[in-house]
Amino acid sequence: MQAVFSPAVSLMNRLRYNAKFLLLGAAFLIVILVLMYSVFSALSRDIESTRAELGGLQMLKPINQMTQAMQQHRGLSAGVLNGNEAMKDKRAAKEKEVAAAVMAVDAALSSTLREMPAWKAVRQDWDAIASQGLSWTPPENLKRHTVMIGNVLQFMVTVADETQLTLDPVMDTYYFMDTLVSKMPAMLEPLGITRARGTGLLTKKEISQQQRVDLASILSQMESTLRAQNTNLEKVMRFSPALKDSLSMPTREFSAGA
Repeated sequence: MQAVFSPAVSLMNRLRYNAKFLLLGAAFLIVILVLMYSVFSALSRDIESTRAELGGLQMLKPINQMTQAMQQHRGLSAGVLNGNEAMKDKRAAKEKEVAAAVMAVDAALSSTLREMPAWKAVRQDWDAIASQGLSWTPPENLKRHTVMIGNVLQFMVTVADETQLTLDPVMDTYYFMDTLVSKMPAMLEPLGITRARGTGLLTKKEISQQQRVDLASILSQMESTLRAQNTNLEKVMRFSPALKDSLSMPTREFSAGA
């Protein structure tokens, strides 16, 4: 150890008193500057990450609204194609609402996300449904809607990835984000499919054995996804007790509604 410090000791012995203090002061200043730069870099990364996450949340909000409108449009289309004439006006109004929602999402997306093939595919799917949907059979219309909505849900995950929401290191906000981006959409989509199929069945007033099997399968899927969603929300409330009062009642109401 003495051999390691001997050059420094030798240098200090050769310097005058004032020079020694200047050298030590310069070394101390360098250490302080390095530490300050490290702290500044870490804070800058946190700030940029937070800005990206806030931007992601601002983009996810209109995507969620668009998804709900698409799901409702699917149900109304199923009713019209199965012979429910009373739903025609509601379907036409909902089609305008979806078109406006698509434009709102397009305006909210960053330039990078807007040019992604995944988003362009969603827009193409909607254009096809809006222009040709009523000429398809009820099963085909339902299928095309479902594929489009599935692509939207996958695109939501991409938005979360691109805006660093997926990397949130805080437990409560991570599980909250996962609920909004993954678990809740996975729960709402089977509900939407059930609504669309149920609307068609109620209009025709008949159900085949295969349709019974399909509905039973969807109900089973809904139970699984609801359980996963509620598990996430329980973790949010456990890691952030302050949110318990505001989340517990909506969670129970959603479960009862499902």
